Amino acid sequence: MNRICITLISICLLSFGLRGQSVGGTTTGSTSYCSTSNAGFIGLSGQIGTVLSWEESINGGTTWTTTGNTATNQSYFNLPQSTCYRAIVQDGVNPPDTSTISCIYVFSQTVGGTTSGASTFCSTSATGTITLSGNTGNVLNWLSSTDGGINWTTITNASNTHNFIGLTQNTTFAAIVQNSPACLVDTSTVSLITLQTPSIAGTLSLLGNDTVCYGFNNDTLQLTGQTGNILNWVASPDNGATWINIANTNSILLPIGITQTLLFSVIVQSGACPADTATGITINVLPPPAPVDAGTDATIAAGQTIQLNGSGTGTPFWIPVASLNNPAIFNPIASPQTTTNYVFTITDSNGCLNADTVLVTVTQTEFTGTVSSYFSPNGDGINDNWYIEDILSFPKNEVHVYNIYGQEVYTKKGYANDWKGTFNGADLPDGTYYYVLTIESEKIINKGSVDILRKK
Repeated sequence: MNRICITLISICLLSFGLRGQSVGGTTTGSTSYCSTSNAGFIGLSGQIGTVLSWEESINGGTTWTTTGNTATNQSYFNLPQSTCYRAIVQDGVNPPDTSTISCIYVFSQTVGGTTSGASTFCSTSATGTITLSGNTGNVLNWLSSTDGGINWTTITNASNTHNFIGLTQNTTFAAIVQNSPACLVDTSTVSLITLQTPSIAGTLSLLGNDTVCYGFNNDTLQLTGQTGNILNWVASPDNGATWINIANTNSILLPIGITQTLLFSVIVQSGACPADTATGITINVLPPPAPVDAGTDATIAAGQTIQLNGSGTGTPFWIPVASLNNPAIFNPIASPQTTTNYVFTITDSNGCLNADTVLVTVTQTEFTGTVSSYFSPNGDGINDNWYIEDILSFPKNEVHVYNIYGQEVYTKKGYANDWKGTFNGADLPDGTYYYVLTIESEKIINKGSVDILRKK
């Protein structure tokens, strides 16, 4: 019995002699967080001995600081940065041993960053680079879209730059970024590569003569074959040294009545592309014709005639011709029935006209005009106004109109055939009305009736 005990004790002592060594053991609990809001613990197992202390490192194990914790696990709470942990274990008087290391990785939230390189290419293809900056995390891949971001295509590229070559359509680019598998991915801002057709000014053509009369001209300039919008037309009086803007965005320009030789062109721009200017066309303006004089204004009584006295160099012609004995001579006899403004033109050897006017005032010695006995102000453009013949030759007149009850429904000094049968802005009813017409230069008072017949 004693021998057995002694043998067992010997075996036990031998066994303890074999295990007389500290074993640090294995830590577990490594993990990652994408936030400083975190909590958990590091566990220890497989150790031989007791925990003297846990240690922590915030620089990847370069230096360690004791936590003072002697338990078999180490807790953590709201770590602001990545931290590694290990335990120091000692068995009896044997030298201490260090456990394996477990780290808690703390990452900032992913930030997609900003792309730069958006540009407009005035070309049918584009080559360039999109650059990502300001991102937090690594680029997982790039994306491209040709439909404004509705659909995206993945581009295998994990760098912060993306080179595009030979794009033939508008394309939007963005990068996908992730700071850690523990963090959500984020998308960068987008950069749009826009392709625009280059500006083409087109071709100018002149519909008319390139040499025109001074002040009397009506040529047409037309632009065709342009690509882009017309910004404006321009004209130069000094063959392109200086230019004058013409506010016209149409493809046709009517340079009417110009009095000096001008070089015309047009500026076209496609989108944001540099503008293009069409090859110009010059319209030459002849010197002004010799002076023309139609004579001095005159006044005659109704029924009288007067000789007009035009002067100048070239072929004469007067208008209107109805009251002239011969409109194609310098000194025709005029027999106007009413005040008439005569236009005297002379055509020079270049076929250009110059003109002057003379006013012949016809005074009426006696009012003999007929006063219309009815009118139909129904808006059909026929007989809508009450008409008094020759009243315009007697501007110092006065009209009063009364209904059958003696109420005045219309009055005007200087009547000019402009009454449409209204009273206070409203149509008068059909029927018979009575008028009184006086002429300042005459003692006779004209009286009568006038019917309003709108249905006629």
